[in-house]
Amino acid sequence: MVAIRKGEDGEFDFDKLPEGVYFFSGQEGFVKVEVDKEGHQHWDLQNWFESLDPDTNEAQHQKTIQDIKKRLNSDTGIINPSKKLAKRIFLNPFNK
Repeated sequence: MVAIRKGEDGEFDFDKLPEGVYFFSGQEGFVKVEVDKEGHQHWDLQNWFESLDPDTNEAQHQKTIQDIKKRLNSDTGIINPSKKLAKRIFLNPFNK
């Protein structure tokens, strides 16, 4: 197994992923990343909540990919919830 951590903060280093297929999951769904022999990555965002809108364009997909890369926990492979979702408290369903 190859260590794929980046820097001091434990961020996952996607540039050094070996060839293969990877799956990462989070509260908004899951993504599939395919890496070929040259290191090119193909991201499948079909099952990621933000990408379900049919009107999203390539720039929005790239922004989503960058967001996922920042939020990925390198120890567990789980994508942490976005700050918008993390701040919400579900104890009181009537509190908005």
